[in-house]
Amino acid sequence: MLADSAAKAHALSLSEGMAHRPSLTALRGGRIVAMAHTRPLYTGEDAENGIADLSLLAAAVNADCVLLSWETCDVRIACDLPLDTPDECLNILVAGEDGEYLHVEFPYTSHPLSARTHTGLQGFRPQWRTPTQSRNSPLLRPIHRVVEQSFAQREAVAPSGLEATMVWMRAHGYTVDLIDSRPSADGG
Repeated sequence: MLADSAAKAHALSLSEGMAHRPSLTALRGGRIVAMAHTRPLYTGEDAENGIADLSLLAAAVNADCVLLSWETCDVRIACDLPLDTPDECLNILVAGEDGEYLHVEFPYTSHPLSARTHTGLQGFRPQWRTPTQSRNSPLLRPIHRVVEQSFAQREAVAPSGLEATMVWMRAHGYTVDLIDSRPSADGG
């Protein structure tokens, strides 16, 4: 369900001439607790830090699992990373606090839409190709930072609390939604 939602969001962004912004969904006890999309990013170090700071939300809600989504070319260009592969690809990563993760790549070919968007940008339609999945494969540096920091920063973020973290993230341009912050039935 979350993969389908990310694919639809990415297709909508492409139709408007943009890429799906990197996002994080924080889960605890199998329930979605909160979601965030990156703030507007400048190329280079700002983009890397802006993506990595998605982890603050996961740490603030004491997530035991995170789901990340991003577009390969968009993140590589934003973070000044080499484009060693020209393939366009939507990525979805599910990572647990045990350090294990599943990475699913949804490659696609973009086809231009006939009319320009209301902003004058060229819109595209993705033609999805066969997805691939791997476990614990190497990740792009900013994505690796999100995974590590989502669980390692809990004690540093805890004194500020969830509300303060959300206020800080929103003030800096992140889109943040609290879905369900109640403790799970098992006390977690």
